[in-house]
Amino acid sequence: MSSQKSSVLSQQHSPPTRRSTLLASNLLTSSEIDSLRQSKKSIAAYVQKELCERLKKRHLEHLLIKT
Repeated sequence: MSSQKSSVLSQQHSPPTRRSTLLASNLLTSSEIDSLRQSKKSIAAYVQKELCERLKKRHLEHLLIKT
């Protein structure tokens, strides 16, 4: 009986290996990457501006980090 169990265990398949994930940089052109970086900068600038304005309206500008 133990030989049957060991043969069953040895016949079990190992878990499937993960597919390698592709890097986004392999799928995008350099101009597309540059465009995304510019969009990120534009969004960050907009959010920073809005944050400053909204904190000032609420008299919470002391929460802003001065640079």
